[in-house]
Amino acid sequence: MSQTKRSSKFIIILFVVGFLSLTLTGCGRKEKRLLFHAGAGQRSSLDEIAQVFQQRHPDVKVDFSYKGSGYFLADVTLSQEGDLYMPGEEFYLLQAADREFIADYDPKTDIAACFVPVIITPEGNPQNVRSVFDFAKPGIRVGLGDPKACAIGIWHEKIFQKAGILEKVRKNTTMDAKCIPELGNACQLKAIDATIVWATTAVLYLKDIEIIPMEPEYRELVGLPVAVLRFSQYPDEAKKLKEFILSDEGKDIFHSHAYCIDPTKTDEDMKWLVEACKASKDTSISVSEQTVGHLVKEVKRSRETRR
Repeated sequence: MSQTKRSSKFIIILFVVGFLSLTLTGCGRKEKRLLFHAGAGQRSSLDEIAQVFQQRHPDVKVDFSYKGSGYFLADVTLSQEGDLYMPGEEFYLLQAADREFIADYDPKTDIAACFVPVIITPEGNPQNVRSVFDFAKPGIRVGLGDPKACAIGIWHEKIFQKAGILEKVRKNTTMDAKCIPELGNACQLKAIDATIVWATTAVLYLKDIEIIPMEPEYRELVGLPVAVLRFSQYPDEAKKLKEFILSDEGKDIFHSHAYCIDPTKTDEDMKWLVEACKASKDTSISVSEQTVGHLVKEVKRSRETRR
């Protein structure tokens, strides 16, 4: 074979290899990575939402920064990085808006779902906690959230202050959590006798806790806001993800993880939450919409989780 033919063959091979490399990497397109600041209590629902979104937008990857909502403002102020922001309470989002970090937020339309506070105790409810007022009984070990660190801490103060027992509850407090999963873990391990968490946190511990719906007069719903950040590197993709979160499909995903999406059905949602807790422990109960309502996925996940 002549030198000219060898050179031509080598060039053709290089062309084919280069073409295949471009094809396998999406024709050289750079993957767009969205940084999503979100409260720790939203992990289960947002992970599922991101999975669906990424399947439909394969050139986009969603990276989450999960932590207690009170920590985000300092992080965002220092880094000036991030594409979406979803703290566990509008209070924290409005703080970011005051600093002009928010590019797009409407409090009337940009609430994805609502948190519902519920009482949880260790399995068997050894201290027979049945009411908000039981948190003030002598000898009850209470876990509270730090209001400077996590959204649930703000609502602990509001709930007990409204009931007129805040100081008595503080005397019983043996734990100040920096994020809401700490309260669920402490209850699971029987390190506390009672706490109040979002229903979305309670479903993560169905096998190891008891769930007591709160009295309606103290059970305020807490809206979950979502916004695009002003310094987003990919504002178009961030907006698409925000729109998916706020869509009916996105809200259905939130509902399946024990968020409230219709305030008029809160009592019904609480009934299914209690039934889900029972079904997670009693495997003789069939798991269907007839037995656990919209929480089928959570009960199945709980049953598959080893103690």
